[in-house]
Amino acid sequence: MGSRLDTLRKNLRENLRDDRGSLAMAVVIWAPVVVLLMAFLVDVGLLISDRTQASDYADQAARRVAQDIDQGWLKTYNARGPKGEDPGIKVNVDPKTGDCVPDAQQYLIDNQISNTTITSCQVTGNPTPQNLYVNPRITVTLQMQYKPLFVGFALKGDSTVTGTGSATPVIPK
Repeated sequence: MGSRLDTLRKNLRENLRDDRGSLAMAVVIWAPVVVLLMAFLVDVGLLISDRTQASDYADQAARRVAQDIDQGWLKTYNARGPKGEDPGIKVNVDPKTGDCVPDAQQYLIDNQISNTTITSCQVTGNPTPQNLYVNPRITVTLQMQYKPLFVGFALKGDSTVTGTGSATPVIPK
């Protein structure tokens, strides 16, 4: 009986030490975790890319507005100031609202950029006959829709990405 018990113990020890199949179990447990983490990484990378693209679109829209200068203003106010300063460059703005959203929106239309909306376009420092020697600064803010590729359920579906850009008009000398 002793030898039979010893054989049973020996077999039990060998079976307990046998780790065949344990790697398969680790793969089953960790594979979904790794796939989910990779999906998060891809979606977060795409989100960062869309934020950069939104800022780029806003910069380009601001440049578009900065190119729409008032030609009549340049012809009327072209004398240098008392200290040799150049007169400011006046940017065309909507006479009703005083902003430049239509020009900025036209950039999006001309370049066929969809799912993007100009939320604001402000011109600060536009010259006037009383304040002639200033140059305007155009600031454009827009919003884009970001659609997650893999893990939209965790990011609560589509989200909005905001971009801001600015420009100053310059006339080459």
